[in-house]
Amino acid sequence: MGSQQIKIAFRWLTTFVCGVLIVAADGLPRDASAATEGWGRYRDRDLGMAFDFPSHIFPLRSAEQGQRRGVVFSTADGRARIRVFAFVNEDRVTPRQYLAKVARPDEGRFTYVRTTPRFFVASGTREGMIFYRRCNFRSADRRVSCLQLDYPRQEKRAWDRIVTRISLSLAAAN
Repeated sequence: MGSQQIKIAFRWLTTFVCGVLIVAADGLPRDASAATEGWGRYRDRDLGMAFDFPSHIFPLRSAEQGQRRGVVFSTADGRARIRVFAFVNEDRVTPRQYLAKVARPDEGRFTYVRTTPRFFVASGTREGMIFYRRCNFRSADRRVSCLQLDYPRQEKRAWDRIVTRISLSLAAAN
């Protein structure tokens, strides 16, 4: 490849990357423009879980106690939410068995599923929204800690980093 071809390829790549960055920045949720600011660690000893929490997107004051054991956080405009909950795995079901038990194909379409002996992740679409659920299974105390994020499908790219950070940070909290 000659130097002229390298220059053309470099210009094309630079233009492409800048275009992607502009589109991604334009699609950010209004509350999510600060990628690293406003993050803290949410700990709930009752639920036995902790995870990185974007309080700049989901104000802590938005928390509502769920009817079941759990908490729901919403964006200020209500277009996205995080639901956190936990339960004791009395039947000692595996992540795969639990997912099969709670999955409702008629309510949504899975686009991604991953199961391991310690957790499952299931994501999909339902009524114009993306849902992302992760449940971690602890064998020591048989506790299952889960979180589910729901957000508009048209904002998928903007939420990808946020969902990834929250999901990977989910851990046990004593």
